[in-house]
Amino acid sequence: MLAEKQIDALIAQRGVLKGLNSTLGITAIVMVLVFILYTVLLGEVASQQFLGLKSWIEETLGWYYILVMLMAFLVCATLMVSKVGRIRLGRDDERPEFSNFAWFSMLFGCGTGAGMLFFSMSEPMIHFASGWSGGNPFMSAEVKAAVASFFEAKQAALAAGLQPGDKGFPVPNDLVAEAAVGGLTLTVFHWGAVAWAMYAIVGLSLAYFSFRKGLPLSIRSALYPLIGNRIYGPIGNAVDILAVFGTIFGIATTLGLGVEQISAGLISLNILDEKSTTVTVMSIVFITLIATLSATSGVAKGINMLSQFNSYICIAIISYFLFASSGNYLIASTLTTLGDYTSEVFSMTLWTARSSEEQTWQGGWTIFYWGWWIAWSAFVGMFIARISRGRTIREFVMGVVFIPTIVSLIWFSIIGSAGIYESVYGADMSIYNTSVNNWDYAGTLFTAFEVLTPGVAATVAKICALVVVVVFFVTAADSGTLVLGRLLSFGRRPPIQQRIIWGSVLGAVTLMILLMGGSQALKALQAASIAGALPFTVVIIAMMFGLVKSLRKDSESFVAEDESEEIEEVKEIIDREVADLS
Repeated sequence: MLAEKQIDALIAQRGVLKGLNSTLGITAIVMVLVFILYTVLLGEVASQQFLGLKSWIEETLGWYYILVMLMAFLVCATLMVSKVGRIRLGRDDERPEFSNFAWFSMLFGCGTGAGMLFFSMSEPMIHFASGWSGGNPFMSAEVKAAVASFFEAKQAALAAGLQPGDKGFPVPNDLVAEAAVGGLTLTVFHWGAVAWAMYAIVGLSLAYFSFRKGLPLSIRSALYPLIGNRIYGPIGNAVDILAVFGTIFGIATTLGLGVEQISAGLISLNILDEKSTTVTVMSIVFITLIATLSATSGVAKGINMLSQFNSYICIAIISYFLFASSGNYLIASTLTTLGDYTSEVFSMTLWTARSSEEQTWQGGWTIFYWGWWIAWSAFVGMFIARISRGRTIREFVMGVVFIPTIVSLIWFSIIGSAGIYESVYGADMSIYNTSVNNWDYAGTLFTAFEVLTPGVAATVAKICALVVVVVFFVTAADSGTLVLGRLLSFGRRPPIQQRIIWGSVLGAVTLMILLMGGSQALKALQAASIAGALPFTVVIIAMMFGLVKSLRKDSESFVAEDESEEIEEVKEIIDREVADLS
């Protein structure tokens, strides 16, 4: 591993990066402003263009996204079980900077925590019984018919004044139970191993080439095995600017979703009567301020502490559902979902829509998610690389791909099963039989608290959930600020002033979109960021080939039996890389 001063010396010696930071920064800001103005000023026209491009990608290149995601997963799994899994992302005597709990907490804080909370109850229920007929293509026609028949009979019974447990009240059969687990399994698939593998492959590439090879912690460094010193030219600049775009617009759309959920929480607590511009501005300013202050304190303090704090509250929320709902049903559903997911994950991964109806569904769900993970991979991957120094490749893949999958399974199965249980066995149908197009994603979780435990317990649960929402979005913005700083400082730790600037830029971009363009601009931006994932897939494929090529070349040296010999060989490898750069 090279010290930062050595890296700086190499850069100065080459002279090719003189003025790179300011050039990249100015270019990125100008392009971001032009893009936002185009989106806001053209309004409906821009929105239709981006949504049309997104739809075209989903309908035409869905198979391509599926193959890229599958390739990332297979590469990660292969590296984990192979002999190169012993390679440490750093010196051989180096050990992880963070504890396992802190590491896992930060993975979710910057990765999918905010999205998991947003979709925690609504997505499993939509896949289970959206429109009462089931929109899940993995369900048979017989199962869908059983779901529709049950809910129609239940609605009629409620209209007749019957309550659950009364004579004549409909009872779900085995097919309805099968549909419930099917909804949970599909949700876990969207948030499980295949999704996390995309973050893992980017993070692993960056961590390996930075902490093991001595290259800067920057997206362009992962392409060094393929293009060599040309990473310091236009190709490298283009790759880093793509990453900047993905980070800024990814965080902006996430903060936009965060404002919706914060507003929903405040409304459910009767603090607000309805959503307002004032709340939007105050929420964005508050999140940006806290995130920027946290970013100035560094990863070890700000993000680490906030992420661990959130993890404890999330554990409390899971415990709440286990006690407030039917614990036996929730645990049984979780175990059944684990079995179904394990046996069906590869068939679900390779499933590709053929009919127009299937294409519409897959484009709106699976391909949308795959595009989202790809769009976010530069930002999340770089942050994961930053916090994973000192871990072995085997430990990294296990911790970034498989452990989060188990956590996602528990999270969605427990919370999703609680909503499904109430929709099947409870009397209140007001939030459960809404069609997919009108589903209140942001408010469903808060409403569920009222159904499960009316009164003080519901209020406490809502407050805890609202705190989690805020902290998750703060950590996302916080880590985004640090990543932007590193991208535009060529992988080096950005100075405090720069972190403050980029934190402010993230907040300003989000405010401009929400205030000038509203929800329409936010949807257009989201569609554009998903469509923008397409060119970045080329970078990701190059990353995979470069990583495998480098590991294959150096594997014998890295896994030498003699430890002292291994240390010397590693030093020689790093020296060769330094010679190549000098």
